[in-house]
Amino acid sequence: MEDTHPHLVTRNDRKILGLVLILTMTYLIIEVIGGILSNSVSLLSDAGHMVSDVGGISISLIAITLSCRKASPERPFGLIRLEILAALINGILLIIIDIYILYESYIRLFSPREIQSSLMIAVATGGLIINILSALIISKASKRSLNIRSAFIHVLSDALTSVGVIVSGIIIYFTNYYLVDALAGFFIGIMMIPSIYSLLNESLNILLESCPIDVGIPEVKKELMKIKDVKDIHDLHIWSISSGIRALSVHILIDNIKDSSITLKATKQMLVDKFGIHHATLQIEDICEEQTDH
Repeated sequence: MEDTHPHLVTRNDRKILGLVLILTMTYLIIEVIGGILSNSVSLLSDAGHMVSDVGGISISLIAITLSCRKASPERPFGLIRLEILAALINGILLIIIDIYILYESYIRLFSPREIQSSLMIAVATGGLIINILSALIISKASKRSLNIRSAFIHVLSDALTSVGVIVSGIIIYFTNYYLVDALAGFFIGIMMIPSIYSLLNESLNILLESCPIDVGIPEVKKELMKIKDVKDIHDLHIWSISSGIRALSVHILIDNIKDSSITLKATKQMLVDKFGIHHATLQIEDICEEQTDH
């Protein structure tokens, strides 16, 4: 079967995500050991955050592995939609993580905990390096896959956490002002909200087969009406099958049915060039017959 889906995840994306999973698991082990040795509740709490991240990235990896399976007559798009379901699950995990961060920060406002700042800074710096490396590895793939983007958000949230821990660790080192740890947690939690909302909004939009967020029905209709011989359109529907894979169906009324093949070709090319819609079902109708029927 010819690959007509330029935005589909690839087997190379699976390898990339696998590498990020290994890096994340490695840092998780280091952070647990660092938290125990330093008696730092902050690092151990962040390790709990990392456990959720490992779970989220694992879900993304499993979804990609399944979505790379070949299509069949019964499943013409294979299992590619699993990546959207994985993105939704990851979004829910991120909500739980964010609530935990905000709750833990609230608790620490009233009962600051002593932290060994030197080891805290060292471990958090190592984590930041690994998170930056992971983000660089999957940044390109995250632009074409909502599922990989969910893993990317996990990595970015870890990086934000690491920055917050480093900054608060430095302040604590010089001032012993432990309250700053809670303030940093609030900042991290609030910063995660827009990304989580965007991820959930787009994944739900695709699963509900709504019109893609960046494609407007009026804009598509306007461009369709510009095509030669097109006099009217009706029953226009646009939806996403998966990340970057859009579909459209429409009835097009033209006044020269003999040139329908030319109109059909021009319409399909316009949809690909201007809206990235590669799967279009176009019903060409003679406007004279339509008027006669009514």
